Amino acid sequence: MTHYDSEPLPSGGRLAGLFTIRSYLLLMIAAIIIPMMALVAILAWDYGAAGRRTIEAERLDVATNLMHLMDREIQATTGFLNGVATSIALQSSIPRIADSVMSAAMSSGFRMLAIHDPAGRMVFAVPAMPGAALATSQGLGVPEVVASRKPFVSDFLAGDGEFKPGLFFVSVPVLVDGQVAFVLSGGLMPQRLQPLLAEAGLREDWQAGIVDRKGVMLARSQRPDLYVGGLAQTPMVEIARSTRSAGLFDVVSRDGVEVKNSFQRSPISGWTAAVAVPAAVVNAPLYRTALSMAAVGLALTLLSLVLGWMVANRISRAVQQLGAAAAAFASGHAVPLPTSMLTELQDVKQAMEVSAARAQAREAMAREALRQR
Repeated sequence: MTHYDSEPLPSGGRLAGLFTIRSYLLLMIAAIIIPMMALVAILAWDYGAAGRRTIEAERLDVATNLMHLMDREIQATTGFLNGVATSIALQSSIPRIADSVMSAAMSSGFRMLAIHDPAGRMVFAVPAMPGAALATSQGLGVPEVVASRKPFVSDFLAGDGEFKPGLFFVSVPVLVDGQVAFVLSGGLMPQRLQPLLAEAGLREDWQAGIVDRKGVMLARSQRPDLYVGGLAQTPMVEIARSTRSAGLFDVVSRDGVEVKNSFQRSPISGWTAAVAVPAAVVNAPLYRTALSMAAVGLALTLLSLVLGWMVANRISRAVQQLGAAAAAFASGHAVPLPTSMLTELQDVKQAMEVSAARAQAREAMAREALRQR
């Protein structure tokens, strides 16, 4: 008779007993879920990054819209001044602006009109004082207009009194017999540019501004009364004074908020339109998607582990009951076999029942043989 208890354990037999059906099932679930969750995390990150790129593209579009609106305003101003310049060219005497023309100019938003000759000497200005102090030929671009015969848009020129904080000017040539006889300049308040910011399509919490070629603020969506006429922040000033036509940059705002900026330079005026979006707004789609997917993934993982634990418990109990039944049968005791929904365990149960029946039949035959002796 073979004594199994006296035989040595096969190699690895002790290690094999470290894992239960429950642990194997949980490891199997983890092996399936972890790669899936990694894939979901990658997709969620890409989705959030796409949302962030959408906002970044949108802020570029807003900056472009603002630049086009700014150019439209400059072109409309230039068109009006060209009409005035044509009427001046038709006069035979020293040009003076008729009261009707001046009234039309004032109703169009002009605060000052000035005329210079090609040498840069002022011929006429309305009003003569104190705005005449603003109307220097260099600041108004008279030499540039004489040389190119094209309109010129000045930078911000600081003023006092009724012209505070200052004006910007658009200058056009007055042509007589094909030559530049005079340069007509019209001065406008920076407040004229403020409505453009609302038309550009800014979202809530976004900011926008317009700076001249020196980096001086001409318009600002928030607190313009405080910042218009002063220099923008250093990164914006450096961009305004550079030759870059468009781009992105990050900066911390005067309020201490990290913002992501986009800018577009106007080819007509040389001014720069900028749009600033808080970094939290730009990154919100990424963080929101990541957190949502993490929460959903964690919930599904926990649900899978709970379900796996329940299934493993049912299997483990059924196997344990089969083991107890097998030991009982081996000892000759009748023990009811467990009922299981698993086909394999049902097969084992049926095999044990057949084996028990055969064992009982053999025992009965053995007893009958002993009696006959």
